[in-house]
Amino acid sequence: MNEMTFVAPTLTSRLTCACNCAYGIDKQSGKYEPPAIYHDGAGWTDGPAAISAPESGQPDGPRINACLVGRNQDGIILAFRGTLPPAWTVASLEDWWQDIVDAEPVAAPPLPGAVHSGFLAALETLWQNVVQEVQRLRAEHPSAPVLVTGHSKGGPMASIAAARLYLSEGLSIGGVTTFASPHPGDRDFVHGYPSDIEVTRYENYLDLVPFLPPTDAFFAVWKGLPTSWKKSFCDWLEPICKVLDAAGNWHYESLGKLLFVTREGTVVGSGNGQADPEYRIGQIVMALFGFESVEAMNAAARAGRDVQGSESGLQRIGAAHCIACPCSQPGKLCAGGYMTGAGGKPICPAD
Repeated sequence: MNEMTFVAPTLTSRLTCACNCAYGIDKQSGKYEPPAIYHDGAGWTDGPAAISAPESGQPDGPRINACLVGRNQDGIILAFRGTLPPAWTVASLEDWWQDIVDAEPVAAPPLPGAVHSGFLAALETLWQNVVQEVQRLRAEHPSAPVLVTGHSKGGPMASIAAARLYLSEGLSIGGVTTFASPHPGDRDFVHGYPSDIEVTRYENYLDLVPFLPPTDAFFAVWKGLPTSWKKSFCDWLEPICKVLDAAGNWHYESLGKLLFVTREGTVVGSGNGQADPEYRIGQIVMALFGFESVEAMNAAARAGRDVQGSESGLQRIGAAHCIACPCSQPGKLCAGGYMTGAGGKPICPAD
């Protein structure tokens, strides 16, 4: 294995490293334990300071809400940690996906529109300390841009935080970059988001999380699936289906410019067919039900055959959501699409 470590070669890859570093915040102590490859890859020159808190109303619980605030060659970096299930199995996924889907957006002035109540509540537990640390670094480095990033749950927290820093604290934001982000708010939030803040979202082949909570476009594809397939999915992942009807009235939307990482690891924009939501959802369905090709899936639909969920398909989808370096070791599966798409693969050890 290659033990050499160095600063990642691109801005986006340094941000992916910062997101990986945020997972180095211990959920019990709140102490930052630097992950060697990613800490060096982020190129920290100041800090980072770890900020963490338990869920609201659970003062003695694990510190599951967390972020890092530090500085590197690019500016002041605010990196929010995501929350991953312990394993990509049906049992571990149901509660986690339900938490993402089952959240009616709420108004939170001065933010426009309405935002995901769960992500907003998570941000609130960190907010005072986040503002204090960002302002401290900005006072010491007034010309440094503030760059906000996050993976998974950390993505919408980053988007909401950037808007609040801009609207409530008067801070200019150099940009927001999210990876595998669920939707932060409804269409009024997206359309009213401060135009001075450039938001870029990276989404990976087979990653389901960027489609949650479901958008109107997702529901259009969902309704077109064979009835028997929807029944099989709902029998398999019942808690998710129970909240889909309500979620259809919340009108969540994606925020920012899409950069999609293809199966081959190349990055394409929203105009490319591989980035099309219908194509991507079809590929996810194919993986979930264990089909080897689109032709086999379409033939099964035409024949009206019942389908069964695939645990190996779930593991592939879990691996697609991972932001770390590629890894094929059992229990540590990671497709590495986000790291590859960001240009960070040179820092990764040989798998």
